[in-house]
Amino acid sequence: MDASPLVGAEERKVRAARRFGRIGLAITIFWLLVVPAYAVLTGADLVARWPLTVLYLVGVGLHLWRIRSHMTSLGRRAPLWFMIVAPLVGLAITLLGLSTGLAGFMWALVGGVLVGDVVAGLRAKWITVWVLAATAVVLGLGYVVSAGVGYPQPGLVWFAAGTSAWFVGSMWTLDVERLWWLKAVVDMDDSRRAAAELATARERLRLADDLHDILGHALEVVAFKSELATRLQAVDPERARAEMDEVQRVARESLIEVRALVRDTRATDLVTELAGARAVLGSAGVVLRVEGDPATVGRTARNVLGRVLREAMTNVLRHAEPSHCSIGIEVRDGAARLRVVNDGALPADGSDPGTGLAALSRYLDDHSGHLDAGPAADGTFRLDATLPVGAR
Repeated sequence: MDASPLVGAEERKVRAARRFGRIGLAITIFWLLVVPAYAVLTGADLVARWPLTVLYLVGVGLHLWRIRSHMTSLGRRAPLWFMIVAPLVGLAITLLGLSTGLAGFMWALVGGVLVGDVVAGLRAKWITVWVLAATAVVLGLGYVVSAGVGYPQPGLVWFAAGTSAWFVGSMWTLDVERLWWLKAVVDMDDSRRAAAELATARERLRLADDLHDILGHALEVVAFKSELATRLQAVDPERARAEMDEVQRVARESLIEVRALVRDTRATDLVTELAGARAVLGSAGVVLRVEGDPATVGRTARNVLGRVLREAMTNVLRHAEPSHCSIGIEVRDGAARLRVVNDGALPADGSDPGTGLAALSRYLDDHSGHLDAGPAADGTFRLDATLPVGAR
């Protein structure tokens, strides 16, 4: 499934991470190219010193291979063979470079890049061990090699060895930095995709719940009134015709609500749903008692509790044979409460109880509310929904 595009701050973070990742890669390539360029400009004969040329090409090849492995499996440590070959190549090219003269310390740049390829993916303590060990080895052996060159001033020996050690101890950060930025980009993109998929799944679930809410209630009313009209046809044709007109009205309103759901403009106001409950239960001969005024409930809470009342009426018609029903509405202690109690609750027969109450519970959870529903000891069925009046 395609994920939705990033916007705002998240998009800027991803772009910055990609930008810094490209900058780190460009800097590494630049320094790798500086080494042979500097050697040529200083008069070194690379062809004559073919071992140095071969080691340089091998080192660049190892670095490119490591970059490719980062792209396919970001954050994974280098394989054992690489952790053996790369340090040896880096050390050899550093020491051979120092043996060419004072400008040979530039070859240590390649050794530093290879150290970064080795430590990338390791834990911080092992990175520290590798870097300190590589720096100490280059400093010690580099001093020995530089001393054999025969510089006119003793200070140049320490300069060449120290600069090489500094390159090895610092250039590795380019690889680790680039790896970090690449990982940040991938992780951020994965998080975005996971969030988009979760949002899509939640929206599909909400749509399914709303369709169940609309069509389940409407079809239950249609089925009830159609059955009532069939029974009344012989004894009271006018009443039967009125019930069928009501069936047509409910069907048309449900179609309008389904279309409004697609446009995400449907509202289930508690005042409207209460009037519908009076009409439906009145047609069924159920005595309804209402306590409280829905107008005292805030607009947002009225819409939420309106859906709860609609589902409650669907359950009354589907899962009970009531003679009395009571609806209580109150606002107290910063919370709006809807309580529906009906008698005639049918005993459970093991059939599918439906998904309406589960959908309502999720719906109220999304609005920081709570649903408590179930049969009572006196044979009634009670539904109690509470919602903070400030919920959105």
